[in-house]
Amino acid sequence: IEGASFLFLNEYELALAIQKTGWSDAEILDRVEVRIVTLGSDGAKVEARGKETIFVGVPKEKARVDPTGVGDSFRSGFIAGLAANLSHERCAQLGSMLATYVIETKGTQEYHFTRAEFLTRFESAYGAVAAKEISDHLGRFGFDASL
Repeated sequence: IEGASFLFLNEYELALAIQKTGWSDAEILDRVEVRIVTLGSDGAKVEARGKETIFVGVPKEKARVDPTGVGDSFRSGFIAGLAANLSHERCAQLGSMLATYVIETKGTQEYHFTRAEFLTRFESAYGAVAAKEISDHLGRFGFDASL
C-alpha cells in the first residue's frame, strides 16, 4: 500500500486492509496518491489527499446477470481513462460504464456494444459534456466500431 500511485479496493477490501494493517481509513489514504473505492450499486468514490472526494454513480442496468469480472472491468475502464489523460471523474465514469456492460452479461468478456451505443448510454448516465470529453478517446481504447 505504502507509496502506491493508485489503490483500488471495494468496501470489503478496504475494511480488510484497515483490520490487517491496523491503520485507520485516513492513514491508508495518507499512504497513497489516489484511492478508488467501489461501492457496489452505489458507484465508486475517488479520494486523494487534500482534494474533494469524487462520487460517481452507476449507469442504469438493463439486467443484473452475472457480477463476475465487474471489479476488473471497472479498473480497466479507469486505467484506460488514465492512459488518455482524462480526469479522475471521467476515468471512474468509464470504469462504471464498462462494469455495467459486464454485469448485464454471463461471463466476463461476453458483452458487445458499438461506439454509438456506448456513447449514448454514457451520455444518458453522465451528461453530454462528459460524453464529449471521452468521445475523442474511444478509438484509442479500441471502441472504433463494434465490440
